[in-house]
Formats: sequence, structure tokens, C-alpha cells
Amino acid sequence: MPSSPSTTPDFALVGGGIVGACLAEELSGRGASVVVLDAGEEPGQATNKAAGVAVPSLRYLTDPAFYDWLRHAKGDLDADVARLEPEFGAFSVARPILRALRATEADTHAEAIEGAGAGRWVDGDELAAAGPGLKLPDSRRYLLDEGGLMVDGRRYLDAVRRRCLAQGVTWAQGRAAREVREEGQAVSVLTDEGTVTADRVIITAGAWSSGKGLAEATGVRPQRGQMVVLRSDEKLNCILSSAYYLAPGVGDDVIVGATEEDSGFAERVTTQGIGQLLRFATTVMPGLAESVPAELRAGLRPVSGTGRPLVGAVPGRQRIFMSAGHAGHGLLSARCTGKGMAAGLIEDDWDALPYSMCPDHALGGAA
Repeated sequence: MPSSPSTTPDFALVGGGIVGACLAEELSGRGASVVVLDAGEEPGQATNKAAGVAVPSLRYLTDPAFYDWLRHAKGDLDADVARLEPEFGAFSVARPILRALRATEADTHAEAIEGAGAGRWVDGDELAAAGPGLKLPDSRRYLLDEGGLMVDGRRYLDAVRRRCLAQGVTWAQGRAAREVREEGQAVSVLTDEGTVTADRVIITAGAWSSGKGLAEATGVRPQRGQMVVLRSDEKLNCILSSAYYLAPGVGDDVIVGATEEDSGFAERVTTQGIGQLLRFATTVMPGLAESVPAELRAGLRPVSGTGRPLVGAVPGRQRIFMSAGHAGHGLLSARCTGKGMAAGLIEDDWDALPYSMCPDHALGGAA
């Protein structure tokens, strides 16, 4: 991509992970010209290391509006699976999800779980049939949801990025943004290779979104997640979600994840983190004791102070926007976020996004 494009694009996106890629596809699909600037050697530094359970987390049941939005996001993700996998290959595995809850949690959230349609309680023979090979403690209660899904971030991103390129999105890899400046009726993105000017800029840089010169006042920070990919003859009939999760991968591997660590930008695997995951895996599925660790991963999730994504205009800016802070549900909600934000940016219709995600509102500004 040249340092100074001959025409000014409608949008420049700073960050090419799954959130940025889905937004770029949505914007270009509505006729906008889009440039994606991604700093890494390959697209999506954090997304490439992500493989996760793509269903709404029960931790959000206390926020019905946000939980309902995540349920809608699951529908959009299912549509992406149906649309993209036939063309670009599998990036997901559908299995029932079996959630292990402490009795107190189950009692506290029983009414909300029933109202949200988050699954049905199982025990005895039905529990054994749902999770053959699993050693499940009697002290927990178990919730089974047939709509479980695992998504591989690298493969999903590759499919969306290829759709972006087919729609005419300009994708500049290895192009790190050093500063974003509003200048009259346009925005300049300063990079080491030159300046890119666009009508509007969206910061979709994940854990790096609050870096100096970007959306630094918004407080998005990194949370490290570690996981292990195991080669094993053991087969999982379900996704097990407890303190960590145990799930089948796209390539018939077993994935054990994921830690939640406040370790700054230390994007590395640690003995302590991997040890915790392996102890969990071999405790709940003893047959994995003979498995072979094929890959160890560590990535940085973006989290916000509110625990919700920040999607909308950066406070105090007219032409600089952001979409970051998706924490552990980026793969689940990237498409839904992209659709809602594209409607907001092009049609000024922000109603599809929960108000709790508005940056100005979340950070204490005026409505």
C-alpha cells in the first residue's frame, strides 16, 4: 500500500484482528472504501492465538440487555459459520456445552438461567451420557446446552480477511499506527511508513487500543490467557466449561483453556499457567494423562473497566471511533459488533448496540 493513497478512504481501521476484520467487511459491504492497518507480521496478533468457547457466558446473566445481545451475536456467528465455511474451510466445531456450576451459583442464577434459555439441568445417567470419559465431581450441578460452539481464531480471521480483500478492502500488514490526529474534516494516522488520511478512523487494536496516541484515555488493558493444545486418542463429545474449559479443536485436538491473568503486556507462556491447565485437564478427563502437548499458547485479551466492549466515538473526538474491550467473547461477538457499528457509522443508527457499550456513557461522560 502506498504511503499516500491518491484518494482519501472513508474509513481507516487501526488493527486487523477479528473485530477489525468483521467491521471492515461490513463497512465495505455497504459501499464504503476501507483501509486496514495492522501492526503485526501476520494479521491479528491476539486473534491468531485464540480458540474459545463461542457461547454467551453465564457471568453476564445479571445484565439482561447485554446477555441478550450476546445471544443475538451467537446467531450472527452461526450465520458466519454457514456462510464462510463452505468457501474457506472449517473454523468451528459444534458440540453441546456442559457447564459445571457450584451449587450456590446454580441456586442464585436458576431463575435467570431458565428465563434466558441457557440450557437444562442434567444428572445421573444423562450426565454420564453427555460427558463420557469425564470425571465430574458430585458437588457441582450441571447445565447442558445443545448449542455449544468452539471457534479457531486464526482460521476464522483468515476467512473474513479473504472476504474483505474480495470486496476491495485495502489491507496493509506490518503498518503500525503511532498516532491518530483529527485534522479538520479528516483524520491522519501516522505510521513509520508515512501518513494515511481517512474521513474517519476506528481503533480496533484490541489490548493495544489505549496505547499512546490512540484511544489512550479509555483504559482498555490486556488480560493474558494461556491454553494448551493436546494430541490424544481421547474424544470429547461435549465442551466442558468449569474453572477452565476442555473442548474439541477443529483438527480433532483437545484444547484446554484459558487462564485470566493481569500480567500487563507479558505475552508469554508460563509454567504456572500451563501447569494449572494440565492439572485441570487430567483431573476431569484422566484419559488425557497420556496425551502429548502439541502447542502452548498465550495471548492478550482486551478488557475494559466496565467489563463491556467500548464501541462508538472516542470521547472528545468527532471522527475517531473505537471498537475494543471484547475480553473473552471477541470471537463470539465480532460479527454482531461489526454489523451494529457499520449501521451507526453509515446510517447513524446505533440502536443495535447496548447503551452500556457507548464509550462516553461507560467512561462517565454525558449521554
